[in-house]
Amino acid sequence: MSLHHSFQRIATELGMDPVNARFFPYSELKHTWRYDGSQWEFKVSDYLESAPEEVIDSLVWHLLSRASALRCPDGRASPYIEYVRSPELWREAGPKYLARAKTLSMEPMGKHRDLQTVFDYVNSTYFSGGLKAPALSWTSESPRRRLGYYFEQLDLLAVNRALDSESVPRYVLEFVMYHELLHHADRRGRSHRTVRHTKAFRERERAFSTYSEAEAWLRRIVAQARRKRG
Repeated sequence: MSLHHSFQRIATELGMDPVNARFFPYSELKHTWRYDGSQWEFKVSDYLESAPEEVIDSLVWHLLSRASALRCPDGRASPYIEYVRSPELWREAGPKYLARAKTLSMEPMGKHRDLQTVFDYVNSTYFSGGLKAPALSWTSESPRRRLGYYFEQLDLLAVNRALDSESVPRYVLEFVMYHELLHHADRRGRSHRTVRHTKAFRERERAFSTYSEAEAWLRRIVAQARRKRG
C-alpha cells in the first residue's frame, strides 16, 4: 500500500479532511505538514521509503495524531519509534544521510582544535579510557540549534564549529565532548533506548571539573548567535 493511501485511510478513520502525502529528500529524518483550511499536505522523510507497511501505518498514526492534536492510540506509534532507532533502518539510510549532511566535516581536525585529541583526554580523564572512539566530526550548523550531538545509530559524534576557536577555552569543547560521550556511554548495549537528560544524567554531567564555567560559556555562545540572527 502506498504512503498516500495509508494517510487517506487513517485520516478517514480519524474524521480528518483529505490528505496528500509524499516522500521528500530531507537531509534529516524529519516530517512536515501544513493545512490550508480544507486539505492536509504531509512530506515524509524518504529515509522511510523502504520501511515495512506496519511501520508506515504506525508513522501515519503518529503524524496525524500530532497534526490534529489528538492523542495517538496506545501502541500505535511504537513500531515507528522502534524502527527509526534500529540498525535496520540506518544500515540502508546511513550513507544517504551522510551524503546529504552538508554541515558535517567528517574529519576530527578543525582549524584550531582536534576532536581526536579532545576525545582521548576526556575518555582518559572521565571514563578511565574505556570508550571506543565514535566517528568524530565538526558541524557548521548554527549554535542556536545545538552545540553538539551523538548519533547512536551511526556512532557519530559531532561538535559545533563555534567551539573550533582559540578564543573559546579548551575546557568548553571538552565539556561538550564529555556531555555527548555520556550519551554514548549510557546507550551502549541498550537497544533502541533513548537516554534523555534525566536527573541522574545531570548529576553525572556536573562531575565535569569546570562545569559551571563551561555552561556559562555555552550560554554566551548561543546568545551571541541569537543576536547575530536578530
